[in-house]
Amino acid sequence: AESPRTEWPMDKKLKPLANTPPSTAEILRENNNSSNMHNFEGPEKVFEVWFVPEKRSEATKMGLRAVKRSKWEYMLSLVKCQIISVVGNESLDAYLLSESSMFVYPRQLVLKTCGTTTLLNAVPEVLKIAKSVGLAVEDVFYNRQNFFFPDKQLHPHRSFSDEVKALDTYFKYGAAYIVGKLNGNHWNFYNAEKKHSVPEVNIEEDVTFEMLMTGLDAKSMRPFYYDPKLSSKQASKASGIDGFFPGAEIDDHVFEPYGYSMNGLVKDGYFTIHVTPQNSCSFASFETNIILQDYTELAIRVLQCFKPSQFILTLMGNRTSMQKLNRVSGTRYSKPGLDVRKLLNQDFHIEDDILLKFEHYDLIFLQLMKNHPENHPKRNNIFGADETSPQRGNIDPNSEASTQLLGSKSTVPGDNRDDRKEGSKKKGQ
Repeated sequence: AESPRTEWPMDKKLKPLANTPPSTAEILRENNNSSNMHNFEGPEKVFEVWFVPEKRSEATKMGLRAVKRSKWEYMLSLVKCQIISVVGNESLDAYLLSESSMFVYPRQLVLKTCGTTTLLNAVPEVLKIAKSVGLAVEDVFYNRQNFFFPDKQLHPHRSFSDEVKALDTYFKYGAAYIVGKLNGNHWNFYNAEKKHSVPEVNIEEDVTFEMLMTGLDAKSMRPFYYDPKLSSKQASKASGIDGFFPGAEIDDHVFEPYGYSMNGLVKDGYFTIHVTPQNSCSFASFETNIILQDYTELAIRVLQCFKPSQFILTLMGNRTSMQKLNRVSGTRYSKPGLDVRKLLNQDFHIEDDILLKFEHYDLIFLQLMKNHPENHPKRNNIFGADETSPQRGNIDPNSEASTQLLGSKSTVPGDNRDDRKEGSKKKGQ
């Protein structure tokens, strides 16, 4: 017998948040606007959804991968971006977009977009597409770093509280968190999970590793400026990106006059990188769901590539996956899958060190900064506050970090929560 499910409010709320989607010409004109490029918003909005079959007999084996490209193109037009190229293998399809990336598994969708894209306008269309192939929502995740230029964002992305309201329109049981200093770079996170159990789904391993870097080294950014004499493959090689996962299938693109995006496929996993190289707003993101026993050496390779003055690192996974990660014993700097001492040896110090334990998954949040940022005068040091970010000095200066709950219907479980289940579910289960 099927497990009982709580129905999501899909049918009555499929009206898009946006008006008529813009044409391709309008998208390109907006994206190429010189003022937008000078102060480009590098930090991405990331929307991830896991699905389950509504009725097992209706869901095809291909699931979301059976969806026609034209449907994805229409959905992305609501976001104000377009498809540049697509690569795929037996497990997933990776779409390189004019603003970041999209990854499509049979029952999982990851959409991340930068700039002034309106990602959450795609939610009703995503639900409609999933329903058309017999899938229902299981888990929802949304996250982003604080914006550098929040005043340039469009509704519903002008503030995190507005984003939470938009998400709560479509999903039950939503909980929103702000992780890190409110008067510094921080990470906004939203999760909505369906209240049911699907045993064959819950045993899946699930880990996401992410690095969000600012104040990038100017010399290291040279490969990410457009040069008609050089190919995107040469940019990936010159920067060292092609060595992160040797043998990976890489789909990359250098934008004109500057900017870089890439997707990489390794078996059933992906990694993706997006770079805003201009000094006024330099930013690079690295994300992967490829499961490793230890992410330390990968993190060091990423740091050596971009040489940031500051970065946020997140490692999130279900309890079963996190327990399989290596851990150096006998040191307070040891984390599952990370030897933080080796990161500190790259001339960084810790600004934030936060661990959140949810019912079935853990989140490691680290923020590190160069020990002597004054030695890097060419690096930008920008911080864009939004409505959740008070002016500097309004928070207790003795507080090293803060975690704030916004518009939530639940609370953050503590480390010593007695009733926490040691489940093997994927994140959010």
